[in-house]
Amino acid sequence: MLPIRHRRGLPFMYSFFGLFTDPVPGLPQRICAAWPELNPIEIDSPISAIGVQFGIQRYEPSLEDTPSAVVHAVEELSQQSPARFMLLRTECWGGDGANWGQIIRDGKTVFKTEGHGALRRLIKHWGVDLGPSEIFAPLQRDFPWGVPDVRP
Repeated sequence: MLPIRHRRGLPFMYSFFGLFTDPVPGLPQRICAAWPELNPIEIDSPISAIGVQFGIQRYEPSLEDTPSAVVHAVEELSQQSPARFMLLRTECWGGDGANWGQIIRDGKTVFKTEGHGALRRLIKHWGVDLGPSEIFAPLQRDFPWGVPDVRP
C-alpha cells in the first residue's frame, strides 16, 4: 500500500490521532501522567467524553497504523477504569478521508474497525449514531485542541 502522503497522487492534507474516553473523575490526570504533553479537553457533543489529540511525536502520519506503545498504554489505563476508550486515526487527502480505530475496555481491544463507516461504528459504542455523513466536531480543523480545560 502506498504511503498516505502519496495516495491517489494527492498531497497529504489532514492527519489526526486521538483518544476519547468517558469523563471519569481522575482519568484526565492519569492521561496527563502517561503523556505529559497532552491537554485533555471535555467534549459534550455528539458524545460526552474526555479527548486528547496526539502529536507527531507519538505517531507517524504517513504510516497507516495505530502505534503499539499508545495501544498498550491505553490498555493499562483501561484496566484501572470502568471507562470506554476509543483510539481514532483519521487521514484525509484531497476530498477523501479514512477513519480507523478501536474500542478498549478492561485492558483489551473489544472492537476494531476500518473502512467506510468506521467512525460511525466506533461512536455507536457511546450510543450515538453520527449518520452516514460521520460529522464529528473533534475532527474539524478549527476544533480547539490544546486548550486545557480539565488538566490538573
